[in-house]
Amino acid sequence: LHKADWLMEHIRKTEWIQGKEDEGWFNSYYDNHKNAVEGISEKGVRMMLTGQVFAIMSGTASDDQIRRICKSADHYLYDAAIGGYRLNTDFKELKFDMGRMFGFAYGEKENGAVFSHMTVMYANALYKRGYVKEGYKALRTLADTALAFNTSKIYPGIPEYFNSEGRGMYHYLTGAASWYMMTMMTEVFGVHGEAGDMVIRPKLLKEQFDENKTASIRMFFAGKEFAVSFQNREGLEYGTYKIGRAECDGTAIQNVDDKEMIIERNTILAMKNGLHNIIVELVSA
Repeated sequence: LHKADWLMEHIRKTEWIQGKEDEGWFNSYYDNHKNAVEGISEKGVRMMLTGQVFAIMSGTASDDQIRRICKSADHYLYDAAIGGYRLNTDFKELKFDMGRMFGFAYGEKENGAVFSHMTVMYANALYKRGYVKEGYKALRTLADTALAFNTSKIYPGIPEYFNSEGRGMYHYLTGAASWYMMTMMTEVFGVHGEAGDMVIRPKLLKEQFDENKTASIRMFFAGKEFAVSFQNREGLEYGTYKIGRAECDGTAIQNVDDKEMIIERNTILAMKNGLHNIIVELVSA
């Protein structure tokens, strides 16, 4: 633990690149000549998404650094027309001391394409750290591009990457799809396990509720099937609501606070087979 803390603090201090106008990001790699790959020079801005994802997800990035990373990613990497966040800016050189990625034209595969897996991991990391709107932006842009057939030219699904024209390539990437589903279930709807218990901690935005102001998910947990419905009758935005009450099959759930509710594993294992309905009411905080 002490070593891990030291390493994270070392990275915060030595690998941070201070940008302009409240921007900043972490250096992700060193090339084969021991030079930091990212930074700002006469050749322009060099930023890569990968290092930001793992710095955020691991807890290395501070809240202030996350805010600066998001601003930088939106400035240098984001292109809504082609699916969202590129893997890197255009280095404008054949940088073969960094491996195969620079063997591709810019915008193809690892060299500056919108790589689905890393985008979804970026979203997951942001949700984990409480940056819900930023995480949703990454997920939504990726999905919108995949579903825009005239642009993506693929059947609905998650491709390996979107090229510079927004075309989905190498359909269907299971890693990105699995992470997308996991992020939606465990972070957006907030249904996940902790020490065997079911914990529900929603991070839904106002626009994710339907015309009846309800958002629902259906899944299995501990061998039992559940349908979880969140009711947002007041049309509240994330950050302004709390859990008012919750019930399972008509019985009130007692272990509830403002942000989360818990159903203990022993209770779940004692349930009969069949579909169990959980209703969570969201009220003004």
